[in-house]
Amino acid sequence: MRPENSFDRIAGAEVRYDRLSGASYGTRGVATRFHATEAFEGKLRAAFADLWEACPLGQADVIASGGTFADKPGAHGRGRAFDLDALFWPERTFVARSYPQDCRFHLAVEAVLRGHFGTVLNYRYNAAHRDHLHLDDLAPTGFVPEHRSRVLFLQTMLTHLFDRPVAVDGIIGPETRGAARRLLQKLDRASPGSLESAQALDDRLDDVWPEVLAVAARRGFAQHATTAARLDRFRSAEDDGERPAAGDAS
Repeated sequence: MRPENSFDRIAGAEVRYDRLSGASYGTRGVATRFHATEAFEGKLRAAFADLWEACPLGQADVIASGGTFADKPGAHGRGRAFDLDALFWPERTFVARSYPQDCRFHLAVEAVLRGHFGTVLNYRYNAAHRDHLHLDDLAPTGFVPEHRSRVLFLQTMLTHLFDRPVAVDGIIGPETRGAARRLLQKLDRASPGSLESAQALDDRLDDVWPEVLAVAARRGFAQHATTAARLDRFRSAEDDGERPAAGDAS
């Protein structure tokens, strides 16, 4: 049954539907109301508020979505899922299927959202999710080595954000565990020799997962922090009637 609760804004940003036709995907879409449980809407508000805080670009103007409730089994049928297609800021656009060309920014967005939702299915998960991030709260947050989506994220994060390349196959084998162990040591979240067993490493990853996600988000957004600072300096100079120095904005 469709939840009575509905919304058209999340954390100050307008939420719009971009799936009226194939041509409308990845656009600002059309105004609509989205149905979800009140509790799930609250989680969306908290997640996107954290995203605006973590992202140097701040609050997006528009969140484009493929939908929330759908009359089918699973999280969508319970009003506890959200499909994120795109985000629009004045300075840039995030579109889910552009992951291969923009993976660091995508991983940063996903890192923030994974702090709030146990299930996040992305471009690397399967063909059905290459054009959106599926978010739901049917599973608790944290690191679970048996969950393929979380292992895929760990592997892509190690490879693209922490310069520790591993095979991205969704299987947490010796290569992935070795890279994860070295990362935790680098982050001072483990001492050498303290996580030799697979179980000890998995437990430690789960314990410090929120901290790892926060570092991943900062690394993924780092380039845009520089861009945002340049834009702020440019706007400040314009407001003061000054011309920015050469090279201050691009």
